[in-house]
Amino acid sequence: MKITLARSASYVGALILLTLVSFWRIPATAQGVVWAEDGAVFLTDALNPTRSFTPIRPYAGYLHVVPRLAAEVVVRFFALEDYAIALTVLACAAVAGVALMTYHCAQALTSNTWIRVAWAAVPIFVNVGAFEALGNFANLHWYLLWLTPWLLMKPAKSKLEGGMLFVVAALASLTEIISIVFVPLFLHRLRDKNMWAARAGLSLGLACQVIATVTHPRTSGGASYQLDPWSPVYGWFINTAGPIVYGTASGVMQQIVNFGAAPMIVASLLVLAVPVAVLILGSAREKWLAAFFITASMVIWVACVASNPAPYLDYATFSAADWPARFVFGRYSVVPTMFVLATVPLLASALARFGRAAPIAALMAFSLLLASMYFPPSTSRNNGPVWAEHVRTARNLCAPASDTDFYDIPTSPVFFKGIVRIPCPVLKARQSS
Repeated sequence: MKITLARSASYVGALILLTLVSFWRIPATAQGVVWAEDGAVFLTDALNPTRSFTPIRPYAGYLHVVPRLAAEVVVRFFALEDYAIALTVLACAAVAGVALMTYHCAQALTSNTWIRVAWAAVPIFVNVGAFEALGNFANLHWYLLWLTPWLLMKPAKSKLEGGMLFVVAALASLTEIISIVFVPLFLHRLRDKNMWAARAGLSLGLACQVIATVTHPRTSGGASYQLDPWSPVYGWFINTAGPIVYGTASGVMQQIVNFGAAPMIVASLLVLAVPVAVLILGSAREKWLAAFFITASMVIWVACVASNPAPYLDYATFSAADWPARFVFGRYSVVPTMFVLATVPLLASALARFGRAAPIAALMAFSLLLASMYFPPSTSRNNGPVWAEHVRTARNLCAPASDTDFYDIPTSPVFFKGIVRIPCPVLKARQSS
């Protein structure tokens, strides 16, 4: 991989542009809100470090290296009232980086620039991402999970590229333990030494995750809940075909309440028609990729649901009243939907043998689909609390207080009951200049 000034400038420009495109998807009312673990865990630990190095400190049985590094950066380089907006922008930049790495790695699969652009656009535009996952580091691991197989399919063409693939794969697996599901990709071109940079990075990160899990096992009351065996099956169709065809959780819910399973059957047939068409029309590699994308989508969905069973995921037991009360598109929908969407650019590649018009039409239709997904009707952070407002309130309350007093700044969502406890001396010291 030859680095030139022009190429470097183009990548930096693309990173800035994609960061802004991601950031503009988040409503203004949500941009300055700290989400869940970003505040209650990552910021809290960065503000109150112990002897252990914060980025490698386990939480809930796993390592979360990239979010913890981000919290360290924010605490050290930004004013206290700017923490929320800084985290949001940096998280959007991280997703932009995922998109650029997807574009780069996809050259191992196709030389068609527009197909690579289409794959890279998926993490930026996927509609279910904007509801909960986009713009915070607590959910960045889903985007890193999407990136992992792309890293594993890219051979290193130089030592510099090999080092980059190693580092990014290591950071991905040091942040998302579910990336272990992609270890079977090691068998792809097993003896090609150029394929082992990302594999080595992934292996290092997973080894560290296993150690963290063994030494700090996760405890969760939800694991005792018994899902109906059909719920993960129904759930995969509802959480992939649902957002692609009907857009919003309320749209899917209303269709099911009004008409039962019929709307989801139609949506599923429409969505599955794309990989089926690739299996019929595509080359051997395209067929393999179509099967891989759909399998990855299903496996990741089942892994998420099986490891976090809960009543709101038990679709097979829902009554008509349960749908409006329980159903949402959450973080578990993001990666399965992205891998299903990845089959559309693959279809464009398969159609290339029939002339130029067919793949262009497929990519244009895909562009319109992504554009329709861009503006979320709402996000889980829309209703605050606004971080900067609470910081200003805290400073006013701390003004006459002693050095032993503190202020609890709340984070979103309300049901998480997260807070960042900040001592008054810290509030006084970390003011904007």
